[in-house]
Amino acid sequence: MMKRNSQTIKFFHRMPIIASFLMTLCVAFPALAQTDKPLVYAMYADIKDWDPSIASSTEVILLSNIYEPLIWYNPNAGKPIFTPALATDWSVSKDGKTWTFHLRKNVKFHDGTSFDAAAAKASLERTIKLGKGAAFIWSAVDTIAAPDANTLTIKTKIPAAVDLIASSQYAAYMISPAAMQKGTEWFNQGNDGGTGPYKVKLWNRGQEVVLDKFDDYWGGWKEGQYARVNLKLVQEAATQVQMIRAGEADFITLPAADLVKTLANNPAITVAQGASWRNTQLLINTNKAPTDNLKFRQALSYAWDYATVVSNIYEGGAKRSIGIIPSTMWGHHANLKMPNFDLAKAKQLVDSSGVAAKDRRISIAYISTSEEYKNSLLLFKSNLEKIGIAVDLKPGPWGKIWDDAKGRQNATNLITMTWWPSYATPSDWLIGLFRTEKPSTSICRTMPIRCTTKW
Repeated sequence: MMKRNSQTIKFFHRMPIIASFLMTLCVAFPALAQTDKPLVYAMYADIKDWDPSIASSTEVILLSNIYEPLIWYNPNAGKPIFTPALATDWSVSKDGKTWTFHLRKNVKFHDGTSFDAAAAKASLERTIKLGKGAAFIWSAVDTIAAPDANTLTIKTKIPAAVDLIASSQYAAYMISPAAMQKGTEWFNQGNDGGTGPYKVKLWNRGQEVVLDKFDDYWGGWKEGQYARVNLKLVQEAATQVQMIRAGEADFITLPAADLVKTLANNPAITVAQGASWRNTQLLINTNKAPTDNLKFRQALSYAWDYATVVSNIYEGGAKRSIGIIPSTMWGHHANLKMPNFDLAKAKQLVDSSGVAAKDRRISIAYISTSEEYKNSLLLFKSNLEKIGIAVDLKPGPWGKIWDDAKGRQNATNLITMTWWPSYATPSDWLIGLFRTEKPSTSICRTMPIRCTTKW
């Protein structure tokens, strides 16, 4: 799983493939009974951005335990879908443009400073001013005020769902004023300034993160809860599975699809699955030959074997995408016309593209931790070779892939990416995938090979 920097990306050609995943989590419950040892979570990607105003990728796993927003979004709670976090209650004016949040009292940041309306105001204003990551979610804000220590008022230019925005898993965290003064570089050394139940003990880059419980957490602590969590970087999915089987890890996510049933049959391991908004795609580089050619890009859409990827590689744990918005999200349109697997048509498009036979070669960078990415792209490579397109597959860590994609020198023709929303709205896909900011810092536009997985 990985998210994207939502700013400054141009998107062009879409190539949807599969839509709506069930998130798969594996937990070794016998270990969960032992509170005298840390919980070990084998994570597949290191922390790229520690600054809670900027982070917009897999950091959510860590940040949501260190920081807290005003409100939590709880899709499984029924109605209301929101639960209090650092705001205990909230209301909106009749015109939908003034939101008032009453804040929780007696809350401390990890550095000992008090959380209040001034800190909440400063947190949001910093995120908006930085304008990075998912800061775009606050674009409707006109003013933010702290009329007293426990009241925060947000006024918007137009009616806006600020309750939904304030529950975002990105760009909505409350940050210690003292930590904010130290800046992004300080955060990116593995430091934090949150109010959450855990604080950062240490970070060994490329190896592990250790979190310790925050003794003064406003929510308190119950018997049996973990005092320490070790997040170990384990990039290979097979190694993660070996660790949970051997009792060396208590928790893993996204095991290879072909191992899910086997793990579920192990009485010592519980496999939990639930519908998600995760949507997987390929991003296309339209400034690099030959994917700067429209017909060539269209050919790629018809060379993807949608049915085989869904049924054989994802083992039925995904379904074909129809359009940009996942089938699990409101606003999805199920009747859009999509390309189908058709090598004859793909060959026709390639031959009519004007791209010389000697230049029909593309490079694809994919996240090496995903067996599904690897196997899907091996199938894609085989099909493309049948129509005269050579493919260089370049597996690697997400951080390097994303950094390379921002520059012309090391950018590949395509990169893999898994997308999910900053907050629960289809506009997150539409803004993130189609809005271009100036100046643009990325040469990538999208050719989503889209998936949202559903087991």
